[in-house]
Amino acid sequence: MDEFERQARSTGLTLPRTRKSRLGTVAAIVAVILIASVGLGVATGWMNFRPASSGPPGLLGSQSCSTFVGQKVRLAGATSSDPDPSFAASLVELAGQFTGAYGSCVTIAYPTQSGDEGLSAMSARSADFTVLESPPTLGELSSLPAPAYVLPIGLSSLSVIYHLPNLSGTLQLNGSILAGIYEGKITQWDAPAIGALNPGLNLPSGVPISVFVRGDATTLNSVLSSYLSDASASWNSTYGPGSPARWPTGTEESSGAALVGALANVTGAIGYVATGTPLPPSVGTSGLENPAGSFVTPESSAVTAAAAAFAGRASGAGANWTGTSLLDAPGNLSYPVSFLSYLIVYQDLGQSFGGNLTLGSAEWEMTFLWWVLTDGGYLTTPLGFVELPSPIVTTGQIVMEKVAFDGKSVLESTEGSETGGETGEF
Repeated sequence: MDEFERQARSTGLTLPRTRKSRLGTVAAIVAVILIASVGLGVATGWMNFRPASSGPPGLLGSQSCSTFVGQKVRLAGATSSDPDPSFAASLVELAGQFTGAYGSCVTIAYPTQSGDEGLSAMSARSADFTVLESPPTLGELSSLPAPAYVLPIGLSSLSVIYHLPNLSGTLQLNGSILAGIYEGKITQWDAPAIGALNPGLNLPSGVPISVFVRGDATTLNSVLSSYLSDASASWNSTYGPGSPARWPTGTEESSGAALVGALANVTGAIGYVATGTPLPPSVGTSGLENPAGSFVTPESSAVTAAAAAFAGRASGAGANWTGTSLLDAPGNLSYPVSFLSYLIVYQDLGQSFGGNLTLGSAEWEMTFLWWVLTDGGYLTTPLGFVELPSPIVTTGQIVMEKVAFDGKSVLESTEGSETGGETGEF
């Protein structure tokens, strides 16, 4: 009893004087001492109840499936087959990072298909979720066999690139001039309209502008055409927003890498790629004029600024995000050709798959998607997309927490789960 009192006082507790010891009283005092000791230990670092993990941050610690051989979860996601290092392509690498970090408990595969086919795969239940580089239309959502949530999950941008080897500085352009170039109305680099935006820049005289475009079904075509439509009444009336059936001028290339390779061999060439596409030293990236009159290049901070300018409206964007656009976002620092990528996931994974998707698979799916939204950007910025502003992340998290399995939130079911099996310990 003397030793007990000594230890109690060493923790800062003052014990009442008692004449008669009762077992219940002693037990209560011991509990208080233990709680105080644990609190002190955690606060000082003496005790640490978090499991060590070398994996990325997220909801899970290190996972092991060694005791569940043959029961590993296999999920299917649908995304664009565009080979550029856009968010959609980066998602494949993210899946590999997640699988490796969490003990290979889950495999996330992406069949080769276009983004539109991703919604078809969801309709056929051959994909558990899909990611698009533009918000789905109301018609596309209504074609799904069950209600689905839409939320932004990635942020990227389009870069206008050029090959003018002897230029003394960074080329500056705007949407109106780009529309004139892509319509075939501005054909020389010493055109007065270009010179007016680039005073003091040694633009080459008599050098024709060689236009390069993407000939495949890439989201970048739609993004650029929509940007040109906003900037030019002529483009809007002739071609309109969205991917043009055929570009009015230019040499078509089948991928971002092919476009860069061809452009680098032609002096006076201009084209566009997803930001993050590797460029040789001879290829420059143009600054674009934003609505505030600033010329901005697609640095990560400028793309984030464009999304941040929209963040205040994020919570009111609606459940489907149809019509949402970051093009020409306000703000001195905003890059004007930024765009979001969107996740589409069924509202109730149990009911939507008719029992063909287990709760364990649903838990892994939502844990992966939460990790991509919340922590993935910290690890994958070099892959071509940048971190979402926190208000948009919060909006997405609120939606993710609503995703259910037979009426109960999937993410809530992961908290404190000790079922192991398919999901490991959450």
